[in-house]
Amino acid sequence: MSQSIRHFFLQIEDFRQQGKCSYRLADLLLTGLCTLLSNGQDYEDMVIFAQTRAPQLPELIYLSGGIPSHDTFNRVFQLLEPDRLRSCLEQHGKAILDLLAQKQICLDGKKLRGAAPRSKGTDGLWIVNAWVAENRLCIGQQRIEGKSNEIDVLVPLIQRIDIEEAIITIDAIGCQTAVAQQIIKQRGHYLLALKSNQETLWEEVHCAFKANAGRSAEEDWCYDRARCDQRRCRIRVAAQLMDNCVIDQWTGWENIVQTTRQRTGTG
Repeated sequence: MSQSIRHFFLQIEDFRQQGKCSYRLADLLLTGLCTLLSNGQDYEDMVIFAQTRAPQLPELIYLSGGIPSHDTFNRVFQLLEPDRLRSCLEQHGKAILDLLAQKQICLDGKKLRGAAPRSKGTDGLWIVNAWVAENRLCIGQQRIEGKSNEIDVLVPLIQRIDIEEAIITIDAIGCQTAVAQQIIKQRGHYLLALKSNQETLWEEVHCAFKANAGRSAEEDWCYDRARCDQRRCRIRVAAQLMDNCVIDQWTGWENIVQTTRQRTGTG
């Protein structure tokens, strides 16, 4: 398996001048990936990983030129075309992460801080990420020009990644029938947040829970003496509470979940 992972990065064409480099590109990229999977955050963490872990993984990482400096990692990742690395991770991401089945893939759009310092509100550079929560690894990205069209890139992003038996979570902006249909088409599962942006559907679900109280699971979260949260979760079978005409619009819709929170104190 280690040789296979190394082979993935060997497929990325080395853009540097041959004969002037002390380290193979695949070794630097693989060290960066392992650092990220070990909760590392920057180039200095990559140096620490190479110092402490690379000698224990001789069959995986070959650093014949010694330990690279953080400047070396910085230069390589600054000059590397993102599309090359993204294509490699999208193509071989499932093998790198073992299996994505039963894992949570979070789709979320974030505005890049500092990319457009003069922009305000929803203007600026936005990136929609497909983030594997358990492995702390991004397996897909899509750039958008503004937050207003985040919906347009969700389906194309899902189409590019293998989500079979994985659980896709999206915030309220992704609660769309086309998104649900694409996830089910690729044999995945979804957990979509529902808010008042879907006015009709939200009203239907709200009334269903109001008319069918039933049992709920409760937890108390006390952060300190000044603040305590009580969280309540209720799960119901959608077919038992919702009209068939509503359920039929959402491919693969099986359950509805309601979560509420009541806070006491301040803080």
